[in-house]
Amino acid sequence: LGAPLIRLADHEAMIVKGSDGEFQYFYGSEEKRAPGQPRSFFLQPYDEIVKLCWSKGRRRETRNLFIERFDCRPQFMSFEFNCRTSDNVELVLEGTFFWEVVNLPAMVKSTGDTSGDLCNHARSQFIRHVARVTLKEFMDSSHIIAKQVWEDDTQFYESRGVKIHSLEVTRYACADTRTSEILEKIIQETTNRMNRLSQAESENEVNLFRMQGQIEQEKLNGDLLKIQHEHNTEEAEVHGRAEAARIAAFMDGLKTSVPKPEDRAHMWQVLRKSEALSTVAQGKCSLYFTPNDVDLSIETKAH
Repeated sequence: LGAPLIRLADHEAMIVKGSDGEFQYFYGSEEKRAPGQPRSFFLQPYDEIVKLCWSKGRRRETRNLFIERFDCRPQFMSFEFNCRTSDNVELVLEGTFFWEVVNLPAMVKSTGDTSGDLCNHARSQFIRHVARVTLKEFMDSSHIIAKQVWEDDTQFYESRGVKIHSLEVTRYACADTRTSEILEKIIQETTNRMNRLSQAESENEVNLFRMQGQIEQEKLNGDLLKIQHEHNTEEAEVHGRAEAARIAAFMDGLKTSVPKPEDRAHMWQVLRKSEALSTVAQGKCSLYFTPNDVDLSIETKAH
């Protein structure tokens, strides 16, 4: 039987070592294939598939993962290692790479253990950056440190034919149990403080909206009082003009019969008093007069 037909998916790639020792790179993706290169092929006599031995495990302590079909899609890779802060707190960091093989020939030329190289380099970078900060500073800026780890040395990853899309610290803990308990208390207190701050902000927002509503209500009340005052003023002016017109008509109507103005004014006051007495008499109130009001005098005569 002859050699089986090798078929590659769109995301797959293979390396074949020819009889002359040269490497040939086969891709399932049409964009990456050389002109005239087939997607499916048979191994020629004396050709062999190149296998790379990569490290595996979160700490990459075991190197027995053989790869012959390379997945060129972006993928996640987890890691774990220890490092110390500047205040001598030993941390266990856990995180993930989101990475992609973009240049297979460069990867094969630079390393035979791509996963091990990535994690070991990231470990050395983390050790260098974390050693510069205290535990509290690391807790406040762990995401910034993780970003600096791969952005400060992109040339390392490019030389190995890979592209790092992101690097994140997903978890950290103290290696020492007692220190870990203290760290948990610190994290819990920080969480409680953030919850209290969030609650206070919510209460402040509610109070702010309540005050804004009260301010709007007071503005409306002020506008209402202003309108009522204008209406009362206009109403008083109308009543004043009507009363002035009545007085003028009364005074003009008695010019002939009562020539003196003071007599006519006295008559007008008497009429107004009569109107007032009629109004009071219609109610349930009591009316008291002084002697001056009724022109009352008491005399004692001897018989």
